[in-house]
Amino acid sequence: MGERKFSVSSSPHIRHEETVPKIMWTVFAVLALITVFGGLRVFCRDAAGNFYPWPIFVVVISVATAIGVEALILAIRKKPVKRALDGSAAVTGILFAMVISPAVPWYVVFFGALVAVAVGKQLFGGLGYNIWNPALVGRAFALMAWSAPMTRYWPDIFAGTPYPATDATVTNALSAATPLTAAKMGKPAAVSISDLFWGNVSGSLGETCAFLLLVGGIVMIILKYIDWRVPVVYIATAVILCMLIPYGGNAKPAEWIKNMPWYEEMAFWAFSGGLFLGAFFMATDMVTTPITAKGRVIFALGCGILTAVIRKLGGYPEGVCYSILIMNTCVPLIDRFVKPRRFGTVTFYTPPQTAQAASKSK
Repeated sequence: MGERKFSVSSSPHIRHEETVPKIMWTVFAVLALITVFGGLRVFCRDAAGNFYPWPIFVVVISVATAIGVEALILAIRKKPVKRALDGSAAVTGILFAMVISPAVPWYVVFFGALVAVAVGKQLFGGLGYNIWNPALVGRAFALMAWSAPMTRYWPDIFAGTPYPATDATVTNALSAATPLTAAKMGKPAAVSISDLFWGNVSGSLGETCAFLLLVGGIVMIILKYIDWRVPVVYIATAVILCMLIPYGGNAKPAEWIKNMPWYEEMAFWAFSGGLFLGAFFMATDMVTTPITAKGRVIFALGCGILTAVIRKLGGYPEGVCYSILIMNTCVPLIDRFVKPRRFGTVTFYTPPQTAQAASKSK
């Protein structure tokens, strides 16, 4: 017998140095930097310079709960518990902390992170099998279970009161409206485009600095951890439609948003709310987005359309969370219709006997 020229093995046949832990911990590091320098620098101090560490506790509680719940469920499932340290649970935890108010009570953070990992991820089999973005599943649950603290406890960075928020303190300085709420309900907004870009606004930790989110997103694109098409198409679609669609329902749009020059209004819709965080770090999730470039463009278009519709026509000032969750649900359908056809196959095939029977019937 001659020398063996090749070997047959199971896939994958092409291997790369990138690993799941490396990717996940890199994403976590980027998000941690954004959280520290973009959010905590604002929310941890009030106008008098007093330091309130509660936003730090929110992040720590969320990340620790996510990792702990993941380890517990893996142990119950008799899977390697060390998988809880692959970085995916930590990313879920910090993303959940970034999409809620940093003034909510501890139990909102704990149970929200628990649901994010247990229901949003492990219920479907763990990493790689989940249908929806786990952090957004946790946020949707927290918003339904504790609507008051999730929608009312927004710190006013210019006044400042002790954390965590309560119904007693929310009547003082913690009821500051976010820019999107102010625009929709006709409230005055003491913020500029520069404030939105650099993060000097009320909102969640993931809404506080568009600049750092943009830099973090560019880093992810350079590292090829995300597809640039998704954030570009998502942001562009949402911004354009927000400018074109008029407010509907019981909304009372503020005069200041109507009087903005077109370029300032464009920047307002782009930098306000969680659009940058959702576009760069949630809509680009490797598991819950389409596998083809064409499918990702369709996915991003859908996210942008739904975000604009919810913002302008719905009863909720922000639409990023639910738009991404809805489009996550559509991913299998998108993949079904846009996946490339295998070489040598035909789309429609009629067996010869069936064709002959059809011709005789005529």
